[in-house]
Amino acid sequence: MRSTRLPAVLGSRYGPLLVVQSAANLLLAVWLYLEYTHNPFMQTYVSTVWAAIWPETTIGISVAIVAFVTFAYYRRKHAESLIARLGSKPKLEDLEGPSNLARLDVCPFCEITLRPISEGRLQCRKCRRYFKSSLPKMAA
Repeated sequence: MRSTRLPAVLGSRYGPLLVVQSAANLLLAVWLYLEYTHNPFMQTYVSTVWAAIWPETTIGISVAIVAFVTFAYYRRKHAESLIARLGSKPKLEDLEGPSNLARLDVCPFCEITLRPISEGRLQCRKCRRYFKSSLPKMAA
């Protein structure tokens, strides 16, 4: 399944702001790299700090990778079973066919009688779901 969120964000009013912020982050990353390569004091500082925090950083990155892989596997495995479970149940579209639409007087989910609320609209008294009907118009 492809995500279409990024083109939607770039096409919105926040698109230019996203582009400017990304360019600023890239500029700052390049500046930090150049500062590190030409400044011996920063090289000393980074090597000292990295020596102190590398075990925690390595463990954190490993945990993040394992969590991502586990989530992806779990999502793929359960998405297939969810599709199989939903495919076996009757769908609401099956009930809304033109031949049996007028016979819909009971909620298919909780088996309670439906009450008319307006022309062509019914509502379940228990679960409050709405349904369309092709019954004749209500007398005013």
